[in-house]
Amino acid sequence: MMKRPLLTLVFVSMVLSASAQNNSVFQFLRLPVSAHAAALGGDNVSAADDDPMLAYHNPALLIGMAPGTLGLQYMSYMAGSNVAGASYNFNPSDRSALAFGAEYLGFGTMRRTDVEGTDTGTFTAKDMALTGTYSYALGDMWAGGVTARFIYSNYDVVYSLALGVDLGINYYDADTDFSFSLVARHLGGQVKTYDGTHEPLPFNLVAGFSKSLAHAPVRFSLTLPNLTRWRATDFYATDALSTKQLLLRHLIVGVDVFPTESTWIALGYNGQLGSELASTSGSRSMAGFTLGAGINVSRVKLGVAYGRYNVAANSLSMNFAYTL
Repeated sequence: MMKRPLLTLVFVSMVLSASAQNNSVFQFLRLPVSAHAAALGGDNVSAADDDPMLAYHNPALLIGMAPGTLGLQYMSYMAGSNVAGASYNFNPSDRSALAFGAEYLGFGTMRRTDVEGTDTGTFTAKDMALTGTYSYALGDMWAGGVTARFIYSNYDVVYSLALGVDLGINYYDADTDFSFSLVARHLGGQVKTYDGTHEPLPFNLVAGFSKSLAHAPVRFSLTLPNLTRWRATDFYATDALSTKQLLLRHLIVGVDVFPTESTWIALGYNGQLGSELASTSGSRSMAGFTLGAGINVSRVKLGVAYGRYNVAANSLSMNFAYTL
């Protein structure tokens, strides 16, 4: 009976020792991989669905997914840049699950100029990561998980290497369809820096809850990111943040509607994205809102989501999964 409290204590102790600095590198790691999570506000750590891409957001969720599933991901990012990913999972035992995957962000070909603006040719830039995820059932309702990540980034003539670890726990009651999760992302650091200056990974401590209604095909999710960042200086902000703006950076809400047992429609709002994009663009419009839909038919799962993660362009996320 002491295993769960002890595991939680170790987890929280490691989290509290992590840096919450703002000047972090490898920002591509903050982008959503699961189209379902993207539709629910751009992040979700507690949706206990059979979606292999959700394990990127919380490694503890891997334990509840169908083994032998190949997952593919694509997202349009900014003009000329695209995100792609792949994963495959299997179960070594009745109580454990293992997955391997890769993530890639390519910025395409860009023009190179000198300090005077003279064109000197072209160059490419890319970010990528190789991942391994392990999840274990700690009990009937508890699961824990860890993701190890090798990260590589190359911008023309400079590059950086890093090692990162995600830790996650999940409590899921199937009878009430209630799920609670706590995840610490991107613990670790650079092995090779760009210019000799060590910069932190984009650490994020995230808690999340999901709960279905008893007599309606609707599920609500509340995700609380940035739980170690409570100062305005912890965020990219050109002006002082109000209390409301600071609190919004710790709030993501999402709702799922299930028209049938094999389909879902999702809508979400990301407070941080909404606040930052609105202040940058000068117009609030639909900043921070996301939406998407998906279908699970036999061994095939499809998902698509719309969101906006920068001021330059909207993003379309797509997932495909097939259980072998």
